[in-house]
Amino acid sequence: MKEKRKTSIAVKVGRVIFTLFILGLVGISVGLEFLPSLNTVAVPKNDEELGIVRKEDINMSEEQLEAYKSLQKGILNILIIGVDEDGYDSGRSDVMIIGSIDSNKNKLKLTSVMRDTLSYIPTSQTYQKLNHSYMEGGPLETMKAMNRNFDLDMKDFVVFDFNAVSTAVDLIGGYPVNVSSDEAYDMSRYGYYEAGEQVLDGEGALLYVRIRYNSGGDQGRNQRQRDLIFYIMEYAKSMGKRELLGFAKEMMPLIRTSYSLSDVEKLLDIYDGMKEGLKTEQYSFPFDYVGATLSDGLWYAVPNNMRDNVITLQNTIYETQSYVPSVIVDDISNYIENYSGVYKY
Repeated sequence: MKEKRKTSIAVKVGRVIFTLFILGLVGISVGLEFLPSLNTVAVPKNDEELGIVRKEDINMSEEQLEAYKSLQKGILNILIIGVDEDGYDSGRSDVMIIGSIDSNKNKLKLTSVMRDTLSYIPTSQTYQKLNHSYMEGGPLETMKAMNRNFDLDMKDFVVFDFNAVSTAVDLIGGYPVNVSSDEAYDMSRYGYYEAGEQVLDGEGALLYVRIRYNSGGDQGRNQRQRDLIFYIMEYAKSMGKRELLGFAKEMMPLIRTSYSLSDVEKLLDIYDGMKEGLKTEQYSFPFDYVGATLSDGLWYAVPNNMRDNVITLQNTIYETQSYVPSVIVDDISNYIENYSGVYKY
């Protein structure tokens, strides 16, 4: 079932905040010389190495392709990754979000991807949980896998470990939230927490957004993560110039990205051209899935089926009816059905 929520926020130059990354970078517009260096990771920019669909694999007619490409203009997709261990060079991606900036319709869309999604991993040519891709090749491999599985065109990423989340929450004075009894039960496995309305510090907020067993599983966790991001975004609107700069100085060393400073300037220019009243939307992928334990003994979120889920994702991002899945997506979808035994009738 599709999950969607819209929220209007004011958009001002130097105040438009997009995830933890933009929160850190916004200080560039108010005092570049005082900021620490941007941790830039070099990545290839050619479509083949990024897993972007090749021309020969496109399944559209010329008319369909022309209509689809016209809708892609003005929409920028960025991969946001949170890793589940301190540091950036090991572990699995605990958070995977497709950030879609639509400057045509003044929208920001965040699509959380369940980490247990059964997917094709390009480098090892295996079918595993999508978050395993980070172990095989870091953020580049995860971006390549998502481009390949979902017919996306992402060329840049932002990576943060969960020290960044904890630091951000502490910097803004905590995260006010109403903890349910199930959430409190899960959190109490790691310390004493009560249900009810409270303000969590960085450590508590980090625990809160990562629990899942009795708290809605991966979908519940993805929702809590998006809610926290939006809370930080909302809080940032009240920050003054000095506070924003201080926040940026603390956050930037905790983030790695494929963006260079010149790229960031272009990104801020996009925001500069957007009108006030930005609409934000939230989604969770797969939109339709079956939870299943497969032959390896592991639980997966099996897309039901991958082809239809990718169509929904494309229609969500580009608001199009002209998209037709590539040959690659068709092949991946068929393999997943045969491998998992989960068929959509």
